Amino acid sequence: MSFQCPTFDAYICHPQFGSELARGQFVVTRENLRFTAVEPPFELPFDAVLVEIGSDENWIALRDRRQPDLQFFVDRAILDNGFFLLSFSIRQQVQSQLGRRERRRNFRLMMTGLVAVVVIAWLASHVMHWGVRLAVKGISAKHEIEFGDEAFNQMKSELDLVEDTNALAQLDSLMAALSPAVHARVPFKFGIVAGPPNAFAMPGGRICVTTGLLKMVDTPEQLLGALAHESAHITQRHAFQTMISGKGPIFLMQILTGSSDKAMNLMAIPSELLIYESFSQEYEAEADAYGWDYLVAANINPHGEIETLQKLREYEVGIIGTTSHASAFDSHPDLDRRIKFLENRWSRLADTNHFVVLTNAVPKVDLNNEHLSKFSVGR
Repeated sequence: MSFQCPTFDAYICHPQFGSELARGQFVVTRENLRFTAVEPPFELPFDAVLVEIGSDENWIALRDRRQPDLQFFVDRAILDNGFFLLSFSIRQQVQSQLGRRERRRNFRLMMTGLVAVVVIAWLASHVMHWGVRLAVKGISAKHEIEFGDEAFNQMKSELDLVEDTNALAQLDSLMAALSPAVHARVPFKFGIVAGPPNAFAMPGGRICVTTGLLKMVDTPEQLLGALAHESAHITQRHAFQTMISGKGPIFLMQILTGSSDKAMNLMAIPSELLIYESFSQEYEAEADAYGWDYLVAANINPHGEIETLQKLREYEVGIIGTTSHASAFDSHPDLDRRIKFLENRWSRLADTNHFVVLTNAVPKVDLNNEHLSKFSVGR
């Protein structure tokens, strides 16, 4: 029975041919490779073959160990030939290079996919961010107040409210110095809650400060620093943004394509979110920046905002290591970073000596035995 040797298109490259390539065929025999374009035919033993597999989909290169200047370009189909791969040396070279090439290909695919995911996530995040801000602009002041009042009424049982009309009147009077610079769409309403140093804002203009915060601050500028921060949460509608973001893009599309009434009806009131869960670091930084701008616009010394954060940090450091970490600080992440941000803004102020001198008293609240009992048990 006769054996038909397979043949493959090939070119030979050698300095003696100059820049030209001589075309011929490689014949694969049981013993070697034979290039037939020259006389006599050039025989390349299997054990002398060096295989170079590049990125070309049609050709591979073969070299002769004995003659480094000699190079052949062969139809890539030769890699599927059984006789060509019978040689252990050739088979090992082919497997090694194809393996590396496959790994490189997989790595490139993986990196391309990773970049695509990052880009898509970045675009989706910015589109979502834009959509959320657009959606909250559609909520009217009337709806915001109604929503905030309803939420506050549902939360009253969770709050240890202190009814001190004198202290509340003092807060109103102090806020009057800042309000013209805030340009809020809703009136501010204050509440006082028994608890460790903290303050929180709710939709509809409600700002609650704790007895611990009133006790901690020393100057009206420090208290206004906290109030300016909380008023920024209200003007920027961070609570609504947080709730809409948490419900996802489908809910966002329902708001953007529907009415504000529909949006308000769909929005459940997560009371815990409004007090005990923190705003994102983005919203905290934004409230710091807007609060600072409000203070400067009102000609109130904004360094009070820095001093209040420093006092909160000192208080926080003082309770580290205790069995229960005050939940007040859940809404004040990364105090050091926030202080540094505001100190940088302070250093850039052109004038730090001509702010109005506030003569307002800082409200102080004496807790009765009932509030003291609730405070000690609750914390």
